Amino acid sequence: MVKKRVIIVRSNLLDRDVRVPQEMKALNRAGYKFTLLCWDRECKDAPPLQKYGEDDFREVRIRLRAPWGVKILPFLPIWWCVSFFHLMLTKWDVVHAVNFDCIIPSIVAGILKKKPVVYEMQETYEDLVVLPRIVRYFFIHVDRLFTRLAAAVILADEAQSEELGGIPNSRVVAVYDSPPDFFDKINATHPKNDKFIIFQASVLYRIRQLNLDKLVSAVKDIENVKLIIAGFGDQVQEIEQWCHQMPDKIEFIGRIEYRETLERSKEADLLFEIHSSLVPRHKYSFGSKLLQAMMCGKPFLANRRTATAAKVCQENCGLVVDANNIEEIKKAIIKLRDDPELCQELGANARKAYEQKYSWKIMEQRLLSLYRKLT
Repeated sequence: MVKKRVIIVRSNLLDRDVRVPQEMKALNRAGYKFTLLCWDRECKDAPPLQKYGEDDFREVRIRLRAPWGVKILPFLPIWWCVSFFHLMLTKWDVVHAVNFDCIIPSIVAGILKKKPVVYEMQETYEDLVVLPRIVRYFFIHVDRLFTRLAAAVILADEAQSEELGGIPNSRVVAVYDSPPDFFDKINATHPKNDKFIIFQASVLYRIRQLNLDKLVSAVKDIENVKLIIAGFGDQVQEIEQWCHQMPDKIEFIGRIEYRETLERSKEADLLFEIHSSLVPRHKYSFGSKLLQAMMCGKPFLANRRTATAAKVCQENCGLVVDANNIEEIKKAIIKLRDDPELCQELGANARKAYEQKYSWKIMEQRLLSLYRKLT
C-alpha cells in the first residue's frame, strides 16, 4: 500500500510547539508519510528531527529572519510567496496548514493541484489583539471564506465556530490542545514545599494580557503562599523585578522544557490562567493550561467571561474570579489554601474530565478519523 504524503505548513520551528509534534507522531504511527514546511525566523539550530518522527519524515526550513508579534506583518507576504512555490514544486496528497499565516499559500496551491487542504485553527489571528470592530469583522469573514475552501477544518475549541458565525464546511472537528497522559509517569523531581504553590508556565508577552500583576498583588498579602512563573517574553524583566521585591513570594525560573512544565504542574497546589476577558480569543478558545491541570489532577483558577472559565464551571474543576478584583482573587486562593479536601475534590474532577473527554488519546482518534475520511 502506497503511503499518503502529508505536508504540514507551520510559521515557526517546533521548538515553540507541543501540539504539532503530537499530531505528527500520530500521523506517523498511522502510516502517513509527511514533510514539515516551517519558517525559521531566528535562523538557529533546532532539536534533532528524530524527536518528531521516524523514517517517513523530513523537514524543510525557510530561513528568513523576522520578529515575533505584530511586527511580523511586513514579512508575511515573503513567507507566503516562498511557501507557495515550495508547495507547487513538491509532491503531496494533503496539505495541513496551521493558522491564518499559513492558509493563504496552502489554499491556492491546493486549488491549483486539486488536492485537499486541512485548515487547523489553533488560534484565530484577529483575536490576538483588540482590533477596531470593522477591521475584525473583515478578517473574520476572510477566515470564514478559507474554512469554506478547505477540505476540512480543525478547531482548538468548538466556540470558534460560534465566533465565525458558523463554519460552512461539512468536515469540522475540535481537537483540544491536550497533553499526553503522563499522570503515572511523572516523577516527584522537586521537593515538596511547605507553602501553597501556585504555578504557571507561559509565553510571557504583554500583548497577551496575562494579568500576572493582578495575581502578584493578591499573593503578596497572603501568608504561606508562593507564586512560581516559568516562560519567556517581553514581560520577563517586570517579573524579575517582582521577584527582587518579594523573593519569598515570587520565583521566576525562566524557560523550561515541556516535560518539566508538567512535572512542576503536578507538584503545584494550584494552576491558573486569568487572561483579560477583553481579548476576544479568550472568549472563544480555552488554552492548554487548563488541559495540563486536568491531566495532572489539579484545581484551576480562571477569569470570568472567558472560554476557560466556562470549562472550569462545566467540569467543576476549579474556581472562577474577576481578574480585576484583587480581593476576590485573594479570597479564592485563601479558600483553596485552607481547604485541602476541596482542592482534592476539584483536582479529582479535573482528572476525570481529562480521562473521559479531553485526553490526547481521544484527540488523536479524532484527528486520524478526519484524515481517513480525506484519504
